[in-house]
Amino acid sequence: MNNINVLEERIKRIEEEIHHIDRLDGTTFELTEKLNKAVGLLIRVVEKNEQIDKKDLDYLLLKLRVDANKYYEVPTIIHKAAINYKRTGEYPTFYEIHQSIVSALSLTEKDKQDFSIEVTESLLKRYMDIEEILPVCEKILSTK
Repeated sequence: MNNINVLEERIKRIEEEIHHIDRLDGTTFELTEKLNKAVGLLIRVVEKNEQIDKKDLDYLLLKLRVDANKYYEVPTIIHKAAINYKRTGEYPTFYEIHQSIVSALSLTEKDKQDFSIEVTESLLKRYMDIEEILPVCEKILSTK
């Protein structure tokens, strides 16, 4: 019976350690993604001489402290719209795509003030450089 108690105690400690490791992994991922986003912005400014303004999605993601797990949802929304357009010829309106992005990022009412429709417009224009997404971006922008 004593061995069972010892084993149960060891299992409990191991479970606690696993939980702690999972939490640290999540924190490390979050910090790594934010650092990558900041480095990407810095490279765009210094190496490519890009003007970063308040309408830049990457800047806003950092400023609004959006959860790094949500960074990849925005491109996914646009890619899904492109796939749907290729399959059915249907595409969302500009305001529908804007609302989808705002919802995906879980923005607060205060954050929504900074995340204007110009941010979505700038984002779609940036995605127009990708050939397979260009047609749907043009169609979405035409509904503005």
